[in-house]
Amino acid sequence: MLLLAALLLVQAPTQEAPKPTPAQEQEVRPRPMPLPPSKKPLPVASWSATTLEAAATPANKAWMKKGRAVVLTGEVVDLSCYLQLGKKGEAHKACGAKCVAAGEPAGLLTKSGKVYMLMAEQHHPRRDGQVSLAAEMASQMGQTITVSGMLVKNGGIPTVFIEAPAK
Repeated sequence: MLLLAALLLVQAPTQEAPKPTPAQEQEVRPRPMPLPPSKKPLPVASWSATTLEAAATPANKAWMKKGRAVVLTGEVVDLSCYLQLGKKGEAHKACGAKCVAAGEPAGLLTKSGKVYMLMAEQHHPRRDGQVSLAAEMASQMGQTITVSGMLVKNGGIPTVFIEAPAK
């Protein structure tokens, strides 16, 4: 019986696979194109050791898991004047730099119009006044920059935590 089945398979005409229709061919997704190499790649962001240490409870650790590494490009803005009056760009550079240097938060305005608050990532040094974004962001006010950081969206405020320079 087994021999008979094998003979039937050998003698059966071979069938070619049906050719895909044009609609089926369009369903095939091409492989993603690699990103062009940048001149100076930014490091992949992560939470710093002091921030991980500050996550003392399971609730803190769960909260931090909401964050994800991002690289964003946009114009540095003074959030107080931008959100209140729509001020940005070269015409607002001097005022925005003063506001940020005086303690108002800096932000990043992307070409698509999204606004992200920028915060120093290092928890303990930030808390203890050892690092600050104020001088760095004030000096780059109105300029287009690229940042690598940890994005969190809590309470409706998209915030990017980036490494801050020492004071």
